[in-house]
Amino acid sequence: MNGRRLASLPFFSGLLLLAPLVLASAESLAAPQCRIERFDRNPPVSGSRLDHANWLAPEFLRFSLQTPETFMPRVEIRSATAPSKLPVAPRRLDLARVQATDPLDMKARSLVFLLESRLYADGLLVLHNGRVLAERYWHGLPAKQPRLLLEGTRPVLSLLGAIGAAQGKLMPEKSLAAHVQALGEPPGLRKMSVQRLIEANGRFEWSAQELAAWRAESGWGPGGSGKGVRAWLARPELWEKSHVRDAFSPAAGPEGDLLAWALAEKYNKPLAQVFCDNLYSRLGAEYPALWLTDGAGTELSAGLALSLRDWARLGQVLVEPRLRGSRSVVPNWFVETLTASAGARKPNPPALAGLRNGSEYRYGFVHLGGRAGRVALIGPHGNSLYVDVDRRLVVALFAAHPGAEASNPALLATLEQVWDALAAASQPVPAAKAKGA
Repeated sequence: MNGRRLASLPFFSGLLLLAPLVLASAESLAAPQCRIERFDRNPPVSGSRLDHANWLAPEFLRFSLQTPETFMPRVEIRSATAPSKLPVAPRRLDLARVQATDPLDMKARSLVFLLESRLYADGLLVLHNGRVLAERYWHGLPAKQPRLLLEGTRPVLSLLGAIGAAQGKLMPEKSLAAHVQALGEPPGLRKMSVQRLIEANGRFEWSAQELAAWRAESGWGPGGSGKGVRAWLARPELWEKSHVRDAFSPAAGPEGDLLAWALAEKYNKPLAQVFCDNLYSRLGAEYPALWLTDGAGTELSAGLALSLRDWARLGQVLVEPRLRGSRSVVPNWFVETLTASAGARKPNPPALAGLRNGSEYRYGFVHLGGRAGRVALIGPHGNSLYVDVDRRLVVALFAAHPGAEASNPALLATLEQVWDALAAASQPVPAAKAKGA
């Protein structure tokens, strides 16, 4: 023991007696947080009009986003601990009585009208101070059903990257090639730091043909070789192209799969396990999550599916640093960076037309212009997660808007009106006003 003799034999004997307790404690800490199983895609339904080539077409979204296991292999993630209950607020919101402005004609309409007619909503859950303020489902969406987030997964990867950096697993200033040995050292990746991937503020100049090949190898459609996305990413000639800074695109791309690979490599675990250990197991999740994979079993950067309640819990995690400080799994600097004011007059990037000036992408999330403390995760088709850190408000929405792009201006303007209306309606009624003064 560092060259020192034991002070006494009885003391050493006491350590031996304590050893089983220490080992038992270590084993309990190492107990698996999740049950993770891998499945091939379900057999196709006989006579179905949906197949691997058309399942993500706009007209099929309501079915395909909640039944992705019919078309893709997947990992199923279940919490090994009992779920936490979402408490119910003493005053529930009546969504039909909340008024909002319709951005198409600027008329005041019911919030329910905007949700149903403008956003094609399938589910809405509002949390205030961690309590359920409103919860509603449409078109047969079950509360327990995981919903595919598609490109909405990318900010979750950035969040995992920030957590990994805080834990010392990732070295943000070092190159991607230093994190993933299998990629070799092509010049384009030697200059690509992991920090850039976490920030999600740039992209390579991909051709349409290359993006089509990436989708096919990932398994989103037919035509891949079956070797999987990592075999495609490891081709050095792919990286002999320019990387454009400050050019975030809400569409999925190979950059997300690079970050997913770096996370799995440095944690020495599959991505689903990294997600479980650092986020999912800490949510108090009620229902299983799915993570779609390619044919080789690799989790995809656009493949996460969560139930609406657990989607809302993920938003609540971003409120925690203000409530729990250093005990929060999310680094405080990450949330402060997302919510810090950018200036109300700062023009939006084209992809965020429809939101207030001052809105911009940060780590794949959207910092919202206007009042401080607001951030959103905006996926395609209206699927979104709004977090007002100052008001401790979370709005989780599942929708099936036929516009494939998250940058649809009318969709974004409608989302902002919905968030504003819910933020106003969630505030406590002043005592004098409540008494009719």
